[in-house]
Amino acid sequence: MEEMRCLAKIYYDVGEEGLRNDANKFFDSMDTKRDGKLSLYEYLGFMALNHNGPLRQLQWFHKLDKGKKRSLSREDVRTLYYMINSGRPFCIGCGEFVATVYFTCVKCFNVSCTLISVCLECYEANRIHHEHNQFLDNFALLEFKRTGSQLPALKAPARNPQDSHAGYPENTKKLRRIAKAYLRSTSEDSEEQKKIKKFVDSVDRLGFQNFMKDKACRGILGTKLELNSRDTDNFFKLLAKDPKKGLDKSDLKTFYYIVRSGRPFCGGDCGQFITGTFFTCYECFVADQLILDNYTLLHALGLANQVKKINSANNILVQFVHGVKTAAAIASFLTAIGCVIM
Repeated sequence: MEEMRCLAKIYYDVGEEGLRNDANKFFDSMDTKRDGKLSLYEYLGFMALNHNGPLRQLQWFHKLDKGKKRSLSREDVRTLYYMINSGRPFCIGCGEFVATVYFTCVKCFNVSCTLISVCLECYEANRIHHEHNQFLDNFALLEFKRTGSQLPALKAPARNPQDSHAGYPENTKKLRRIAKAYLRSTSEDSEEQKKIKKFVDSVDRLGFQNFMKDKACRGILGTKLELNSRDTDNFFKLLAKDPKKGLDKSDLKTFYYIVRSGRPFCGGDCGQFITGTFFTCYECFVADQLILDNYTLLHALGLANQVKKINSANNILVQFVHGVKTAAAIASFLTAIGCVIM
């Protein structure tokens, strides 16, 4: 919940007055006693009338209640407001809220703003109870939407015991699991396999450092990602099980997934590779100068698919995030509160 709270605070504090007004109106509509806090009964009553899904359950009142006050403050409700408006899903396998990476049905995403999604654990175990079997992780799906690239042929993952990633840095173990899930789901796409081989051979031939510096290499996947990072050495250490021995085939395939899914390096002062939530410019997708986190951005694109007109989706989205105008404003705020989201 801490990342949800941090993201909600960023949007509220950096956004313009309209965003703060909308968040406050949301709280006021729930606060029937007008005492500046929400009781359990106020929360359950409002959610029963206005929201379908697991957030209506008693446990979510307690999860949102920071400090165990037995009531919800405005800050607690802002977190709820962000969770609803960013499109964070509940897993259709285990039913749990998915705060990090999820796999979503590509077919349903293209025709509806409703995300049919599963968590990483349920995807690995093939606990997918759905009519379609074409699922893609939210990072890769966002990148395919950004570039307009044709999606690879996807298949349901084979039921697979969890791979051991002993020896790898802790912050890359989940990333390797996601990469392996992507590689398994695209294993029957011959064109994708050719791209993987070409990528791996190119890194092998040039060496990692030269590959990262050679802008021509970006054309291998048609990506516009800036790989010439200031943090190349740490990125290499993140990829390699044993940096002294270099990258093996498994490491290189993880590297392929990272590039293929558009995982970015920070454009701020640190230049680090970002394994989790990042903020990106909405102008790259539609004509509006907004900075959104990658989860909210994908949700906005889902809305656009439903209404078929990007401007209509933009109007819906702006009700939630309008006013987050510059990356500099967010960077300044993050520095002020000492918050780094990775």
